[in-house]
Amino acid sequence: MESYAVLWSEPSEPVEAGKLELDPSGLRFEGSSGSRRALHVHRVSYEEIEAVHVGRGGPERLGGRPALVLDLFAGGPLRIGSIAGGGLLNELAERLGAFRAAGVAV
Repeated sequence: MESYAVLWSEPSEPVEAGKLELDPSGLRFEGSSGSRRALHVHRVSYEEIEAVHVGRGGPERLGGRPALVLDLFAGGPLRIGSIAGGGLLNELAERLGAFRAAGVAV
């Protein structure tokens, strides 16, 4: 299982920092925001993802940088930002595209 250092944000929630893991059934986020003391785990199955794009404009950016935006069927967009650098967004977009090509609904 691959792991990436990321920031992520769900609508109306604070930005969280931690790791993202890609597993056969979906994405697993693990981390915490500055206001949370306990570990927070959030899962998103590939079937929940309607579309994927890189958000470069104002509200889609995360921490002032472009973000990978997952448009979910329910719950609004989920933004993912890189802690390590911009190349991660392209790598994640390619990986999600590979899951789509393999027959997973992304």
